Amino acid sequence: MIAKITLENFFSFGGPTTVELNAGINMLVGINGSGKSNMLKAVKMLYEGVVGEGFEKIFLKNWSGFTAVANFNQTQEDYIRLTFEFDRNAIKKAVDNRGYRFSRNPVYEITIFRLGSTSYYLKEKIYAESIHEGQSAFIFMEMENAEGIISTREGGKTGIQRYPHEKKQISFKASELVLRQISDPDRFYPLFTLKRALEQFAVYDYFDTTAESAIRQPGSYTIEERLWPNGENLLSVLLRIKNHHALAYEKIEQYIKRINPHFKDINFDIIGSKLFLVLREQYLSRSVSIEHISDGTLHYLLLLAILLNPARGNLLCIDEPEISLHPDMIFTVAEVLKIASEDHSQLIVATHSPLLLNAFDLDEIYVFEKNQHNETEVHTKTESDFKQWQNEYLAGQLWLQGLIGGKRW
Repeated sequence: MIAKITLENFFSFGGPTTVELNAGINMLVGINGSGKSNMLKAVKMLYEGVVGEGFEKIFLKNWSGFTAVANFNQTQEDYIRLTFEFDRNAIKKAVDNRGYRFSRNPVYEITIFRLGSTSYYLKEKIYAESIHEGQSAFIFMEMENAEGIISTREGGKTGIQRYPHEKKQISFKASELVLRQISDPDRFYPLFTLKRALEQFAVYDYFDTTAESAIRQPGSYTIEERLWPNGENLLSVLLRIKNHHALAYEKIEQYIKRINPHFKDINFDIIGSKLFLVLREQYLSRSVSIEHISDGTLHYLLLLAILLNPARGNLLCIDEPEISLHPDMIFTVAEVLKIASEDHSQLIVATHSPLLLNAFDLDEIYVFEKNQHNETEVHTKTESDFKQWQNEYLAGQLWLQGLIGGKRW
């Protein structure tokens, strides 16, 4: 879905840093504070800003604004820039072959400018290179502080129009991304197609599984097909998979049985408007309710509900999926990550687990390190870099030995 990301002056990223991504699996590795989670934040900001809770909510309220998000090095800039290049074929799949067909990969450039001590304004540009050599890129949108031009379709004709449009009474809120505010699929056909594709993103960076957490409480039935970022609709999603995707549900139960041979099945009780989940195990006279499931088992169940769900989305970001898991469970996590990627989902996964890395090839691994200016750099290795050790070491072992970087020593 995302072919390339360029990050500039964003958290630990200083000068423009471009990361070209695989269409399938992308494993991010490095020490704490090296910038792995910051790359996931870039995708999260894109998702929340366009189709989630809104740019102002995540940037200003959750992340405390420009001074907290901009890189803190000595040469502080007055802007933050994120550039996303999208795979046009992946967009086509994300919208089920319905919508505008880009002839080249569209590029979405978001620039956040500092405005005073606490505020900001946004500049957006969406364009695609021309299919004809020597011709300039086609611009679908170029807006700054809610003013600019957008490619618009009206009366069967397509042309560039300037906004705000007084006659049509169309204007945009300056603190939110304009792409978020596009709502007319006919007038803004290419942009609406891209917006629909971004709805297929999901970023999972933290699950609260403590004793009093919402995940462990009785759930309410919802219509959402995929797990929320906080995981609080787990029960509803599992029940929906059971009712609408029987084979996927069977696979979830099979993977639980692989890490717990006494496991029998998942059961649901519906009392009024509330859902109750229990695990049944052999030789136990009572089922184990969700409030008493171990942290590791609950984290594992959350991962299965993400990765084995046919409605999981076309791009998934997961931060440290190995948290709370016994080492014996790690290999099965690698298996379900591969299952999801083979089923047309792009995965960006940050990890500290050498066991998880052992299941992947070197060209699927991105090494995050800090340079002498304390800014994030991203490196890749291939098997050709280690010809002398061919078939002797797995990727996680090479990382532990410091041969691919991403370690302190």
